[in-house]
Amino acid sequence: MGPSALGDVCDHDRMATQTPGEAGPRDARTDAVVRQLQALGAEMADLARRFGAAHDLDHSAARALLVLVAAAREGRDVTAGTIGRELGLSSASVTALVDRLVASGHLRREPDPHDRRRVLVRLEPSAVALGPAYFGPLATDMATRLEGFDERELDAVGRFLSTALEAVIAHRERDEAARG
Repeated sequence: MGPSALGDVCDHDRMATQTPGEAGPRDARTDAVVRQLQALGAEMADLARRFGAAHDLDHSAARALLVLVAAAREGRDVTAGTIGRELGLSSASVTALVDRLVASGHLRREPDPHDRRRVLVRLEPSAVALGPAYFGPLATDMATRLEGFDERELDAVGRFLSTALEAVIAHRERDEAARG
C-alpha cells in the first residue's frame, strides 16, 4: 500500500462505508482503522507465505516453528501434543508434521530429563536462525518507524494491538466451537 493509498484510508472526513456481508455500521474513523488492520493482516499473511515458500515450509510447519520459538523465549518445554493443541491438529497430523520437520533438519526429539515417558520437541539452531534472517530487516524497519512515537502513543498502540489480538482469538474460538 503506497502513501496515496494510505492517505485515502485515513480520510476521516468521509462517510462510513459498509460492504455487503460486513457487520453493523461503523463511524469513518473506526472504519479506516479496521481497513488498515485488514491491509496489515493481508501483508503479514503474504510475508508468512513467502517465508514458508523460501524455506519449503507449509503453513502448519511454519506455525509449528513459531510455537517452538515462543516456547523457547518463555522457557517452556514443548511436546508434539503441545504443537497439536496450539495448531488444532490431530495426533496423527502432528506426528507427521514433526516427522517432516525432523527429517528436514528443523527439529529434533529428545527425552524429557524429568519424565522419561515424555518426548520433547526442540528447535535445531539452523531453524532458530531462519526467522531473524528473514524477518530481521522488517523488525528493524518497524523499530525505526516507532522511534517517532512518544510513550503515550506507544501505550495506545500496544493497547490497540492487544485488543485486536483478543478479538481475533475470540473469533477463532467461536469458529472452532461452531465447527465442533
